[in-house]
Amino acid sequence: MTLEWPGDDDWAAIASWLRPGSPAAVLSGDWELLGAAEVEQANRSGRVHNLVIRAKDGERIGTVSYQRSGRIGGYTVGGAIGSPELWRRGYGAEAVVLLVDYLFHQLDAHKVQVTTAGYNKGIIRLMTKTQFVVEGILRDHCYLDGEYHDAIVWGLLRDEHYASLKPSDDNRVLAVGLADFVPEDDKTQARAVLAEHLASTGRTALAPYLDGAAPRPAAVPADPSDAAGRAEPARGAA
Repeated sequence: MTLEWPGDDDWAAIASWLRPGSPAAVLSGDWELLGAAEVEQANRSGRVHNLVIRAKDGERIGTVSYQRSGRIGGYTVGGAIGSPELWRRGYGAEAVVLLVDYLFHQLDAHKVQVTTAGYNKGIIRLMTKTQFVVEGILRDHCYLDGEYHDAIVWGLLRDEHYASLKPSDDNRVLAVGLADFVPEDDKTQARAVLAEHLASTGRTALAPYLDGAAPRPAAVPADPSDAAGRAEPARGAA
């Protein structure tokens, strides 16, 4: 499975998965009444970011989304997979894990939050298989079949995410093996190239601040007139 940025022919499919009454299994507790043009505009404006979920055979099977929340690196995520059967086959869980890995590993997220409808058994079961923690209940948050339903708020902090990952001797292994954009060896070599350049040429604007790079200016002798000016006032005769 892969997550891909949407193309021009994906917006209508995303809108159909998110519309009220869609048979899609929706991760978020909120349905959205949006057309293809509105979904595209929301993405181009940066209000939300949708990614298309593709199965190994290349089939387009759903979408996941993220948007910023709060002011300390928080994100909320949502999504939908066209057929509820695909959620039960593990596609939903894998898509969520891929997205969460991306947010923590590449966007420096501090916290990821999900809100699920209290009536959605399949999605709640999916969330219980993740490392997300139940943070609260939103009362009467969703409306379905003529009545209001509660919603469940789930959260995952950065340290909780990384604590759940399998260790590796040569690289960080994320939950599904999301690789670094730049290999660790390349990062090490980049630092080495810079260090060698500085050691051999010394060409840097930081030279005056480095120990032994340049003598500090000598202290300026005090002006005698300044000392006189600072002398205590003469005392009168007793």
